[in-house]
Amino acid sequence: MRNILHLAYQNMLVFAFMLTLVGLANLLWSEEAIPFIQIVIAASLYTVYSYVITVLYLYIWKEGYKRRIVSVVLYVLISLTVIPCVHTLIYTILPKVNIHFSRHVQSANLPKFYFRIISGYLVANLLAAGVFFRYKASLLKKERNELNKDLGQFRERALGIQYTSHFLTTIFLTSFGKMLIDEEPSDKRTKRDIIQFLAYLLEIEKNGELKPFEEELDELNCFVRLLQDYYGERAVRYEPTIGKPTYPAIPTGILFFPLENCLKHALISADYPIVFTLLGNGVEMSLCCTNHWAPKSDKISTETGFGLLRAKLEQVDYQTTLETQQQNGVFSIHIKLKFFEKK
Repeated sequence: MRNILHLAYQNMLVFAFMLTLVGLANLLWSEEAIPFIQIVIAASLYTVYSYVITVLYLYIWKEGYKRRIVSVVLYVLISLTVIPCVHTLIYTILPKVNIHFSRHVQSANLPKFYFRIISGYLVANLLAAGVFFRYKASLLKKERNELNKDLGQFRERALGIQYTSHFLTTIFLTSFGKMLIDEEPSDKRTKRDIIQFLAYLLEIEKNGELKPFEEELDELNCFVRLLQDYYGERAVRYEPTIGKPTYPAIPTGILFFPLENCLKHALISADYPIVFTLLGNGVEMSLCCTNHWAPKSDKISTETGFGLLRAKLEQVDYQTTLETQQQNGVFSIHIKLKFFEKK
């Protein structure tokens, strides 16, 4: 409803514009003076058609599949009936209130009359397109400003606690972490992903907190998208196979941890890809991450992260296992969550 009202306000400018344009045309080029009421009616017709078409554009662009079909059908119907509707208005309805656009009962040149109606309808379409794209531009600008504001706020919060959070410190010591804080994303999806991911990092170390599996999976997908944007899709091979069962709540960060560990200790490229598999059958969940080992010199102890991971696994009342292996320069971590086996 707010969108509809906003478009109505913008179409008031269309009315003012057409009233001025038709009035000037009357003064400058008309051989005989046209009554002011006729100018108002003509400007009103342009405005009504422009407004209706703009609303249909909005529904076609944004709303659901059914509304799009209905909007297209209505647009076609309006286009097919514009000539008889305007003809009826001018020669049947308005003469009853003593408003005559023509001295004849019927136009002396109907083809020319119909051409003028079609021309006016095309102008109304152009006006509607102008209002619609101006409206979309204002929405995009507002959305961009809000995204930039949110991004700045989350970056400030993250920088404020980066040295007291294991996950934040680990992330920000890498070039990937510097991208999250310093670089300006080129598209809205990446901005949203960075905001979502930073917000998640700020919550990830809360003690004893369990989250619905679907929410944690959404956070994991967000992180994977960011990694693939930064390193390339071939450098991060993500293979989830979980079906559609309902899974119990899991500790925050469990799905995230194997990839976070890779940022510290892995070569990451198309030639040395991370392979992350997520397998679930409704009874248990298996996470396996394999990467080429390349430990970096940093301020983080490897055991710190695994200590946090083990502490999180202790939060649940079902069986869990954690296995790591390093062989021939390849490191792997394997986590199992056995939802129906009690401790």
